[in-house]
Order: sequence, then C-alpha cells, then structure tokens
Amino acid sequence: MTTQTAIDRRNFLALMSAAAGTAMLATPAWAQFGFNGDADPILVWDTLNRAGFHVTADQSSGGNCLIMTSDNQTLLIDTKFAHLGGALLADAATFAGSPDKLDLTLINTHHHGDHTGGNALIVPHATSYAHKNAVKRIKTQLDTYKQSAKSGPAQINRTKGSEAQLKLAMKAADASDSWTRADIAPKNRVPNEGMSIAVGSTKIDMHHFGRGHTDNDLIVHFPEHNIIHTGDLVFAGLHPFFDPTARVTAIGWIKSLNKILELCDKDTIVIPGHGQVGSTQAVQNQLDYMTQLIEHVQTELDNGKAKAEIKAMSWDFMDGLGFESIRERAIIAVCVELE
Repeated sequence: MTTQTAIDRRNFLALMSAAAGTAMLATPAWAQFGFNGDADPILVWDTLNRAGFHVTADQSSGGNCLIMTSDNQTLLIDTKFAHLGGALLADAATFAGSPDKLDLTLINTHHHGDHTGGNALIVPHATSYAHKNAVKRIKTQLDTYKQSAKSGPAQINRTKGSEAQLKLAMKAADASDSWTRADIAPKNRVPNEGMSIAVGSTKIDMHHFGRGHTDNDLIVHFPEHNIIHTGDLVFAGLHPFFDPTARVTAIGWIKSLNKILELCDKDTIVIPGHGQVGSTQAVQNQLDYMTQLIEHVQTELDNGKAKAEIKAMSWDFMDGLGFESIRERAIIAVCVELE
C-alpha cells in the first residue's frame, strides 16, 4: 500500500496554479488519469482472501468500492464522490495491469452521490449498470456532481490526501463544466427482477428486493466466490442513513436484509455500503437494528408520545455506533412510516 503523502498549502497552491487552464485529454482516460504500471494504487485498498478482489472502505471518501479482475476484464462497484472518480479509474487500470486495453464494467448499487459521484469519469469508458430507478435519479444530480468536483481539491487538502489524489481531483474540477447527463448515467437499466452478467469467467448476480434504503438498491452477489456487496442496505457499526426523498422504508429494508441472508452462509464475505468488511453477522446486526427500531418507536407511539419526544430518545442497540449525527433522522423516518 502507498502511504498517503500530506500536501502542504504551498504545494497545493502551486499545483492549483499549474493546473489552471488544463483540459482533459483524449482517451484512453486512465492514461492521463495517472496510470503507471509500476505504481501502487492511489487509494488504499484491502485485498480479500479471494483471488482478484480488492475493497476500499475509508468512511471519509464515500461508499465502499470493490474492484475485481477476471480474465483480463475488470469490475468496479460504485464510484465514491466526484473528485475521486479519476483515482478509481486509474486504480482499476493498475489492478488490471493493462492500461491500453482496460475492459471495464461498472455497477452502481444505488443513486446516492457518495456512490455515484465519480460516474462522469468512468461511465464513458465502461459497460455500466444500475437499477432503472437509479438511472433516473442519477440524471437529476448532474449539477451536484459538478459542484462536488469543484470542491474536491480543497477537500483533499483538508484531509491531507496524496499528491496523486490532488492532481486527479484538479483534473476532475477542470473537466466538470463539460459533463453531461450522458456521462453520468449508466447505460444498462437493471429491472426489478434483477440481472446476471459475467465479467471474465466470473458470474455476477444483481438482485433488487424492493424498496429499502432507496427504491433502487442493488445487491451484487458473486456466488462462486461467496462474496456479497450489499450497498447501503448494510451500515457496519454505524447508524444507517434514512433518505425520505429516496422512498426509504424500514419495513422494506427488513425484507431486503432477510433476502440477503438467504444468499449467505457462515463463510460469506460481506462488503457493506459503509463500514468495515465482515461476515454475515454484519447483515444480522443491521436486521436487528431495524427490527428493534421499529419495535421501540411503535411502543412510544402507542404510548401517545409525539415525534419531537421520540426523536430525542436512544436505546441500548444504538449505543456505540458511528454516524451519531444521523441517529435522530432514523428515528424520525420510522415514526413517519409507522404513523
């Protein structure tokens, strides 16, 4: 792994000045996005104990991504925030080892910007998939992606990212004004019944179990390798994010989690949307959270408590979890759903 090099203010300003007026070059994009056959990946990745699988699970950089290589073909799941799309594309080429012939497939697990922000730098160079509802929502977020890209260099400077990350973020910021909806929207719409594809010799099943975290959640299952990427249906060790605009439903979320468990056994590797890679226990923990949240909120509603009172409450199953700032959001959302 490459140790992330801090960028001081002087170097940051110098790089910003040098990048002024720089335009994106012609394809292959991964070449000008920093690919070097002898370099380590730009982001920090963990290698799973399955050949060809790599995961980055840094909470500060957006949703968890997976890169898999199989028979000279490469799969990327999710694209984090807009300013990191270039780094993901370069790292995909690094793992593939073939920058001139990168055969890339992209899957978005759902539409939220911390999972699709980098699409503009990847969709034009990949065979891409998302649930049909996700494609519609992604198209409406173009301006948000552009704003995110423009703020990316400052974000990397604040978090002391590497010089390589900063250079790529500046290129993304420069290019963002030219992005179109065609650049960000996956080309293949996955229907409600799901879809199976192959990347190299690896079979990949995409499941949609109905509304849960959003109305467009995809679970990506590698049956031959016993690996599941759950998207944001699982937040490992964290409070889950409830987004009413995405038609979130705790009751539907429970249904989806039970369906995921049917795909698992004791040896399944579970990659959550956020949090550390783990086992089926991560899915069970999320299921327990949802079940208990509904039970406790229903009890308080039955006792005549108002939402304003209930949202300030907490129960044992919520103790010690990250993302504390969104705890109240989860309670309020369930109050509204049960009412």
